[in-house]
Amino acid sequence: MKITIHLIIVFIMSSMISTKANASTRPHPSGNNNDFEVLMQKIRIDFAKNPSIDEDLKKYNEADGSFTDVDYSSIQRTNWPPLEHIDRLYNFVFAYTNPNNKYYKDEDLFTKIEQGLEYWHKRNPWCHNWWYNQIAEPQRLGILLIQMRTGEKQLNRELENKILERIKTDGGNPAKWTGANRTDISLHWIYRACLSENEADLKFALENVYNSIVYTTKEGFQHDNSYFQHGQQLYIGGYGDEILKGVTQIAMYAKGTQYAIPQDKLALLSKFMRETYYSTIRGQFMLFDVLGRGVSRPGTTKKTHTALFAKRMVELDPAHADEFKEIIARLDGKQPANYALTAKHTHYFRGDYTLHVRPTYTFDVRMTSNRTARCEYGNGENLKTYFMSDGCTNIVVDGNEYDEIFPVWNWTRIPGTTAPQVDEIPMAASDWQTLGTSTFAGGVSDSLYGVSAYSYTDSYAGINTSARKAWFFFNDEIVCLGAGIHSTSSYPIFTTINQCLSSTENAIVCQKGKVSAINEGISDYSSPEWILHNKVGYILPDGQQVIATNQVQTGSWYDINHSTSKDITQKKVFTLCLNHGITPERATYAYIVVPGIQSPEEMKSYRRKNNLEILVNTENVQVVRNKKDDIWQMVFYDAGEFTNKDMTVKTSKGCALIIKNMDKNKAEVHIADPAQSRSDITVNICTGKRSGTVNCDFSNSDIYAGRTQAFEIRLK
Repeated sequence: MKITIHLIIVFIMSSMISTKANASTRPHPSGNNNDFEVLMQKIRIDFAKNPSIDEDLKKYNEADGSFTDVDYSSIQRTNWPPLEHIDRLYNFVFAYTNPNNKYYKDEDLFTKIEQGLEYWHKRNPWCHNWWYNQIAEPQRLGILLIQMRTGEKQLNRELENKILERIKTDGGNPAKWTGANRTDISLHWIYRACLSENEADLKFALENVYNSIVYTTKEGFQHDNSYFQHGQQLYIGGYGDEILKGVTQIAMYAKGTQYAIPQDKLALLSKFMRETYYSTIRGQFMLFDVLGRGVSRPGTTKKTHTALFAKRMVELDPAHADEFKEIIARLDGKQPANYALTAKHTHYFRGDYTLHVRPTYTFDVRMTSNRTARCEYGNGENLKTYFMSDGCTNIVVDGNEYDEIFPVWNWTRIPGTTAPQVDEIPMAASDWQTLGTSTFAGGVSDSLYGVSAYSYTDSYAGINTSARKAWFFFNDEIVCLGAGIHSTSSYPIFTTINQCLSSTENAIVCQKGKVSAINEGISDYSSPEWILHNKVGYILPDGQQVIATNQVQTGSWYDINHSTSKDITQKKVFTLCLNHGITPERATYAYIVVPGIQSPEEMKSYRRKNNLEILVNTENVQVVRNKKDDIWQMVFYDAGEFTNKDMTVKTSKGCALIIKNMDKNKAEVHIADPAQSRSDITVNICTGKRSGTVNCDFSNSDIYAGRTQAFEIRLK
């Protein structure tokens, strides 16, 4: 019965390849119809193509099987030139095996494929970036060999075995790696195991794939549902893309076989994808600060291709199929960016990252502490990233507000950051894993609202700047506060509110009740009331010096990534900054971001509601109250006390608080420790003659030391 079922599966898969991929599916001469062949048929479907190879054939060297334009001696770490040899042979194989290609069954092409593989094996090019040797090359070779098994003529066994042995020898052991790298190496183990019908290697590879789907304190999925790679570095995009691509790909291959993904692993994967990964994508674009060094690569913020991962999950996780279909509709552009989004707020206490999602907008904050690594700049990529980890924010409504802006960005003015306007961006002490220095970086969340705080201090490379920064998140707005801003840098200190692509519609400013357009160029405003640009309003409390620029900026991708083009790029950019001057002492700032505002009339209407109170903004305490929803949000950087009218809150240590649903008898309190000090925090609330106290015990919290705890305080 088992053999019969497999024969039926192979017949169905063969038919699918014929109709979908237009490729020959003649089985390997062994005729062994088993799980190995089932997996290989699925792999063929996954990579089926009908390539045009005429131009590459012109560069083929008949004498030895090389290509005349490939530098086989190159060891460069990105865009490694010798890999072009494999890519061209890969296309030759798909042309040779595709009935719709003019080179189908072409004997001369078959000879070129064999000769090209012999040349590669003999020459054995080597890259100084291990990724090409252990992932890119062996993966392509494995797929090439699997597809070639369907050819009219077969590669001679000696050649195929030599290549398989090279893949095994040079491709590495997945068990020695973590996260996405483990999965990527496991992939070519699967290809090789199927080709050699090695059940032990296949099981070993799949175990390593599935073993990476686990919460860990090392690289991989974190206990807060974020993702780390390259040490304690947030990498929801980039390496997050890679592990999702690999795991969902392998899970689809194994679906319906004895090697199917275990249900508990599938549940973890689905949770990460739905609640974190796709939540950082607004419409078709990913938030730039979760991409790691990949932010410096052209096209990397646009994530339409990741709809493939969601399409796989529709089949793998039918319980959440509707949710994945909604994600696909947004990525495919068939539905707007806000389609089927629901309100949520998450602070990722392991990743020092906050994500605030509303149907109207998405807003995030990336911080770094002595527990997490700064955004990296390895392999000559992301060369101006230094300030990106220091309270960086994304403000997106449609999702494309920062699309391809990065070559022309002023990288001292990353949205959300407070930084000296240096002439040259410094490089972190290490290109790969430089930890932050803050001991107080975190946030509290009740799943809908939250407050995040960052005690920023940087004495590296002459930065010499510090600030107490906090973000207060509500339904319609985010309140951004800064206090205790101090610097001995010789450069002016700016807090950047936003730096995004300029809208085709005029930006508008309101000063002393008068509304006017912001002209092109640079404009200085003293105490403007509000500014509106591209569906986002910015309310500015009195007494602040605002610089607005609305102008064409130039740069090149090469400026931030030495593996890209030096061609000059131009884009019109809108920037809002607060100027704290040179060597500020205890300076402050405050601004309120109100996304989703379409017109000056809506802006005026919002302000008339007057729903918010900024009650305290000092280097010790920052407090905001939403009067409409009666939500109090507070940051205490040390033990402290806050009083407003008949209400007093005392804390025994620094903490972040949400107080809501308060009446004369009780209050709901959410508490988090941004210092992750693993000790008790006592909070006392007094209203009139009634008071209540809660002791929040973080002493045994271990890896959950930064997670929010919720209490109901009885007021007596």
